[in-house]
Amino acid sequence: MGRRSGSEKRQRNQIFTVRFTTQEAATVRQIAHTQGQSVAALVRASLLHIRLHPSRIDVQAVARLLGQLGKIGSNINQIAFHLNAGRSGDRIEGSLEEALRDLGELRIVCLQALGKEPRRRSRDDDD
Repeated sequence: MGRRSGSEKRQRNQIFTVRFTTQEAATVRQIAHTQGQSVAALVRASLLHIRLHPSRIDVQAVARLLGQLGKIGSNINQIAFHLNAGRSGDRIEGSLEEALRDLGELRIVCLQALGKEPRRRSRDDDD
């Protein structure tokens, strides 16, 4: 016997289709989002009277994470533009420092989203 794929091993293999109005669907999505759950998990828990475990994902931290990713992407685009235009190194160096600072903040937000305490790096850690 060969190994089965992950989808073949799934215990939940039955699919139900349910129709909602636009407002009902928005409400269900909002409740699921607020509880940090998928719509499927919320519906299962409601119908089967199963108590959902609180999500370990901090939705606000993930939103901050996405904001930081956008900011870093913008900074990298600006750096590439200046490098391609042959601009002064001073301006590029400042942009690089800002991008590195943003990456440090992104690291902290990622750890917070995972429910972990960020460890602050000291200068001694670099040696």
